[in-house]
Amino acid sequence: MRIAIISDTHFGDPMGTLVGRGRGRKIGKGSKYDAFKEAAGTDNDYLILLGDILDFSIATYQEAYEFAKVFFVQVRKDQIAREMIFVPGNHDADLWHTVEYQVNVIDQIEKGRPPRPFRLSVPGLIDDREGSAQRGFTLPGVHRRPVAEGPKYAGLFLDRITGTEDDSRTCFNFAYPNIYMVTDTESILITHGHYLDAYWSLASEWALKVAREDLRIGGALDVKEMVGINFPLSQLACSGVGQAGPLTRVVRQVQRNVKDGDLGRIEVYLDRLDNEIDAVTTFPWYRQYLEWLTDAVSNALKRLSLKALDRVQETRFNEDFVHSRGFQDRFADFYGASLVEIDSLNRTYSYDIPVPSYTIFGHTHQPMPWGDPGAPKTKPAPETGMRPIILFNTGGWLTRLNQQGKREFCGAEVFTYETGKGFASASIR
Repeated sequence: MRIAIISDTHFGDPMGTLVGRGRGRKIGKGSKYDAFKEAAGTDNDYLILLGDILDFSIATYQEAYEFAKVFFVQVRKDQIAREMIFVPGNHDADLWHTVEYQVNVIDQIEKGRPPRPFRLSVPGLIDDREGSAQRGFTLPGVHRRPVAEGPKYAGLFLDRITGTEDDSRTCFNFAYPNIYMVTDTESILITHGHYLDAYWSLASEWALKVAREDLRIGGALDVKEMVGINFPLSQLACSGVGQAGPLTRVVRQVQRNVKDGDLGRIEVYLDRLDNEIDAVTTFPWYRQYLEWLTDAVSNALKRLSLKALDRVQETRFNEDFVHSRGFQDRFADFYGASLVEIDSLNRTYSYDIPVPSYTIFGHTHQPMPWGDPGAPKTKPAPETGMRPIILFNTGGWLTRLNQQGKREFCGAEVFTYETGKGFASASIR
């Protein structure tokens, strides 16, 4: 078995490097594609796309798919992999929602059947243990295609992005949000990593604090429950921003301003919001006292908001992010939910997946090569029996503006695996 893993290509983002616009605004190979091709190699069984491959939060659907098509057509032409395993991230979570809708609603209605509930979490299992009955790639509980050879799954809408004829299609397998990979020497949790970031786990964290027993969760939160609770915010920030028409431009500019530490525009918006609240608020004769109170509260909230935004640490390119208390706490929560899912898979399908000792993730655009002796680790949690987990990161394929206003490449890591040789990674700079 041969596998390559990448993430955070952000197709549709003009700062991308695997696909870009050339002369005449024509979309074609980007400046880093050849480096990716050399690192990934050819004739892989699978190319794992570990999230934020299409960027619906910054580009329209049309733009994101146009850029992605160029990449996948080139990957097929270069014979980099026979099949894709797509694990959506926060910027392309809409792909997972689309897959769920196609499988559980559209396909069911077309067959004259009632829709089914979304599964929310469909983990992938890659088992390369010698002699294992489950050896190969498996999507637990997903119906396999009734053919002796060829892809076991696929057959969904994205297969046609590289062509409509059978000999031109690319087979996409979807898992979310985790892949569990097991070899004779290792057990690895592979995930995009957005649930390790504050916004993407916000809903589940606060729901557990506020709703508690009303959630009717039996015991520890599992991955399916975590995905479901965070679904509304994920949908909003994924496609809700990129498809908002005129508002999209404003949101993009605000995001850019916050990242650059320029809060002038946001302060103007907060002042206008305050004025609008005053305009629609009516008070009786003691209006001046209540208005003074509301103004004081409003000004305090504005100061707190601006102070909080001024102290925002960008997750991308942040070397300290994985060492922060927030990351460590969220990793413990997510890892615990993943262990609940692993236990369920082992009991239901007799997989015998060991507790993962390693995690490969993306999201932060901060590459961490495989085998690096200085690779960060999570903190142990004696109360849960969780030992330190070694972290590796796929980096990202975007450029950013440095302090001199020039574009610089952030750095990517292409992970590879081959039976008998194990894992390795190549750094792209």
